[in-house]
Amino acid sequence: MATNKKVKVYESLRQRIIDGQLRPGLPINEADFARELSVSKTPVREALRQLERDGFVENVPGRGSAISHIRPQDSREVLEVREILELGAAKRAAWQHGNDELHLKRENLRKLLAEEASQESVREWGSWEDVHVSIVKAAGNQTLLEMYRRLLDRNLRIYNCIGDRFTLRRLHEIHTEHAAVLDAILEGNVEGVEQAVQDHFRNAGKALMGIVGPERQ
Repeated sequence: MATNKKVKVYESLRQRIIDGQLRPGLPINEADFARELSVSKTPVREALRQLERDGFVENVPGRGSAISHIRPQDSREVLEVREILELGAAKRAAWQHGNDELHLKRENLRKLLAEEASQESVREWGSWEDVHVSIVKAAGNQTLLEMYRRLLDRNLRIYNCIGDRFTLRRLHEIHTEHAAVLDAILEGNVEGVEQAVQDHFRNAGKALMGIVGPERQ
C-alpha cells in the first residue's frame, strides 16, 4: 500500500513538473502536497527523493527542496544525448527503408508543408516529439525506446516552459528538418540521415540556447 501511495504521488508531481504546472524554483512544502494528495508525508518524501534522482527536484542546503531550475547546460546535455541515441536509431531505420508509420508521418508532413506554403501560416504538427519517437520506434529496440522516452520527459519539460517563445519561422524550420530526416530514412540514405539529424539538432541547440541563455563559465 505504501508503495502504491509513493507511486501515486511520484506520478502526480512528475507530470505536473513536466507540464510546467510546478514551475522551476518553486519551493516544495511536503505538508501541502500531503494534504492535497490525501497521503502522509512519508510517500511525499519518498517521491521527492526519486524526483531528485530524476533531476526534477533539487535540494538547496539550508533552504530545503525546490523544483529544479532549467539551466543552459542541462538543456544542451539533453539535446546531445538525444542526438546520439536518435542518430543511431535513424541509421538503423534507414537500413530498412523505414516502415509504414514513417511513411505516414512523411505524407502528413508533406501536406502540412504545402498548407504552410499556400496559406503563409505555421502550426505545430501533432506533438513536437511525435516524429522523433516514431524514428526511435522504427529501430525495433524496446530498451532504446524506453530510454528515449525517459529522456524526452526532461526535454518536454523544457519546451513546456519556454516553447511559446519559439518563432513561427523556427516552427517551419522544424517541419522542414523533420522532412529531410524522414526522406533520407525512407530512401535508405544512411549518409543523408547522419547529415539531416546533425543539422536538425545543431539548429535546435542554437534556437534553445537563444532562449534559455548562454552557459556560465
